[in-house]
This record gives sequence, C-alpha cells and structure tokens, in this order.
Amino acid sequence: MANFYEVSKEIRGKKYTAQFSGLSTALKAVDSCYIEGTNNTSTVKMTEYLFNNVLVEPKGLKIDDFEDMDEYNEVVGFAREVMQGKFRQEANKTAAEEKSKG
Repeated sequence: MANFYEVSKEIRGKKYTAQFSGLSTALKAVDSCYIEGTNNTSTVKMTEYLFNNVLVEPKGLKIDDFEDMDEYNEVVGFAREVMQGKFRQEANKTAAEEKSKG
C-alpha cells in the first residue's frame, strides 16, 4: 500500500508543496497526457495536470505565472519527481522529526 505524503520545496524564494498520491495515479497522469495518435506526451497537458493535481500550494498556478523557462522547469521537475515518489524518504524523515517534537 502506498504511503501518501506531501513535501515542500523553496524555489527562487517561493514555497511549493506537492503531494504524492501513489504510483497508479502517476501512471494514469502520463496516460492522460499523450498527444492523440502519437506516443508523445504533451508538455502543456502534463504541466496542467501537475499544477491541478500534484502541486497543492500555491493553488491555481498557471504556466504564464513564470517569467522564464528555468524557473518553470524547476517547479515542473519538482512536481513530477514528487508525483513519481522520489521524495518518500525525505517526507518520512520530516514526519518522524515532527512526531518527536510532539
């Protein structure tokens, strides 16, 4: 059973929080982002999915909220990694630290 979690990261002075909702959700996201009739995923569809379903803070984020591709790529990369479960150990460590403070 998947351990769902949230993880935060500051990127260029802004805090972003993303949630991991299981690998099946990540795979469904990729499947839903294919360009019809091809084996390619749409970067716009994937970005919109990530902003609407993976990034929980800030809410309502749009592609045009970014001034340059570098910042956009950092945020999208972070969200994609969380969606794929890459921050699980970090999230578990943070949760354990919070619990010990309790």
